[in-house]
Amino acid sequence: MIFPKSLTKGSTIGIVSPAGKIDSETIHFAEKFLLSLGYKVVVGENAGNAYHQFAGNDEHRASDLQKMLNRTDIDAIFCSRGGYGTGRIIDKLDFSHFLDNPKWIVGYSDITVLHARLQNELKIASIHGPMPKNFPDKSKDDEDMLQLFKILHGELPTYKFKPHLLNRNGDAEGLLIGGNLSLIQALRSTPYDAEPHGKILFIEDVSEYLYNLDRMMYNLKLSGYLKQLSGLIVGQFTEMKDNDKKFGLTAYEIIKEAVSEYDYPVIFGFPAGHGNINMPLVLGKRITMSACNCDVKIKF
Repeated sequence: MIFPKSLTKGSTIGIVSPAGKIDSETIHFAEKFLLSLGYKVVVGENAGNAYHQFAGNDEHRASDLQKMLNRTDIDAIFCSRGGYGTGRIIDKLDFSHFLDNPKWIVGYSDITVLHARLQNELKIASIHGPMPKNFPDKSKDDEDMLQLFKILHGELPTYKFKPHLLNRNGDAEGLLIGGNLSLIQALRSTPYDAEPHGKILFIEDVSEYLYNLDRMMYNLKLSGYLKQLSGLIVGQFTEMKDNDKKFGLTAYEIIKEAVSEYDYPVIFGFPAGHGNINMPLVLGKRITMSACNCDVKIKF
């Protein structure tokens, strides 16, 4: 796995919008925020555009990201937000110049598509973490923001937190993969589908019906995907929905049931996803995870 070079003070960060549209005020806020931290900033030409629900049409979004991938003076790329749309442009991108000068790419949610191509095809690590859309609600002193910029500067984290009642205790080591569960599901049987053997999977999601979560987990189960993992980290499942006829299980209970026959450790409640706190994760990095009745630890 290739790890991009660390940032330094004065490094240049690019902002692009490969998926949903975002208002220009938020882009401008993010630019000022990054400038205040001592970085140079380049905003994609179409980052604040709108084309129906997208940040410009497919060609505009792909062009902006392609330029950032190619530029040797860009040291990291922040995707402005998720939503939907990265999957429509992922096969339009040429990573040949990027492979000569790999840089950190940061984002979550729909950006899982980009992470998947980076790890599963190109073997380049990237960061699942806060995006410019979140910056107006953040302070540079928030724990997740502090940790994000530590990672960008080469300081890898060790996370320790209290155990969840549904955890399955144990120790595991493996390459970290994953992101938004709906996008992991959407990429099944594509060139960007992860090979799960011996990996540690991280999942999170937002605004899904509970029955659909169950269906996604059973797809992973019936295909043998879940069986091959060495560990599972379950992040935030926020704003989940139910029908009038109740499904009968919570999101975490659905996940626990789907992996009940396996013996690898499972950690619930990791603070990453669509909640107020979104602790960054280095996808493509080998990690160790341990869970016991006293505490939980994830070390990069």
